[in-house]
Order: sequence, then C-alpha cells, then structure tokens
Amino acid sequence: MSSTRLEGRLVDARGHLIGVVRVSDKGGCWLGEIDLNDTAPGLVALFTRFEEVVYGQMLSFLDEMEAEIQQLGARLLTGEGKAIPVDDLQIYPAERGVSFRIP
Repeated sequence: MSSTRLEGRLVDARGHLIGVVRVSDKGGCWLGEIDLNDTAPGLVALFTRFEEVVYGQMLSFLDEMEAEIQQLGARLLTGEGKAIPVDDLQIYPAERGVSFRIP
C-alpha cells in the first residue's frame, strides 16, 4: 500500500456490504469514518454490541466478539477493483468510526 488514504466498500465474505469507508494510514492501522446507511441491521447490531463491550469494559466478552467479527471475512473493495483482506476490524456505529489492519 503506497497510499496513505483509502476509500472503498467493506464487504463480508459473501459480498454483503458492511459499510463505505474513508480511512488514513496511521502507522499500520487504518483509521477513519464509515457510512452504515446501507448496512444490514444484523451487522449494525453486531458492531453495536462490540461497541458496548469495548466501552463498557466487559473484557470477558471481547474475545468472543472479535472472533464473531473475524468470521465475517471482511475485505475492502477499492475504486481500482482490488479486494484487500482486512484484519482486526473494529466499527463503532455511534461514532461512525472504523479501524482495521491490512495484512
């Protein structure tokens, strides 16, 4: 990745939209905004639960939540048509924030 800024669509392994993102590289972690307007309610609910676990410091549930998110098989579809797998996906619906790593 030579670019320090990316825009694209996050999708799951089946191609279902997770959200539209605008992110910047912050030392190997991509951080930015996500638009969840066209995201399936079940996915929004998953990330809302994740957000509650993180902010509620319910750390005993964190591994389970992260595993559930990892099972989505998320990848970033860029404007150039590339499908880039992402790791450590974190979405905070209330803030419309997103972060992930690219392996």
